[in-house]
Amino acid sequence: MIRYPSFLIFFVILFVGISLYQIKHFITKKEIELSHIKKNIKTVQTDINILNAELSYLKRPDRIEKIAINKLGLREILPTDIWNLTDLVDATDILNNGEKK
Repeated sequence: MIRYPSFLIFFVILFVGISLYQIKHFITKKEIELSHIKKNIKTVQTDINILNAELSYLKRPDRIEKIAINKLGLREILPTDIWNLTDLVDATDILNNGEKK
């Protein structure tokens, strides 16, 4: 006849065994999930690098200049287009007062 403490030890060992199996199964699932997340991070990092390279290509000054001239109809800045700030102030005074100071 098995005594009461023997049943208790048997059930404790059984409980510990099942608990260890569940913990191992849980950890294995988390490791698989972690490997998927790491894979996704690497994929996103490569996508970001590709997008940065494309952005650098699109931001080239010679490309933007061609678009500005051909598509937008802009022209290059001439030296006569650059004014002094005092000229602008004088022009504003003339428009406001009708006379030059």
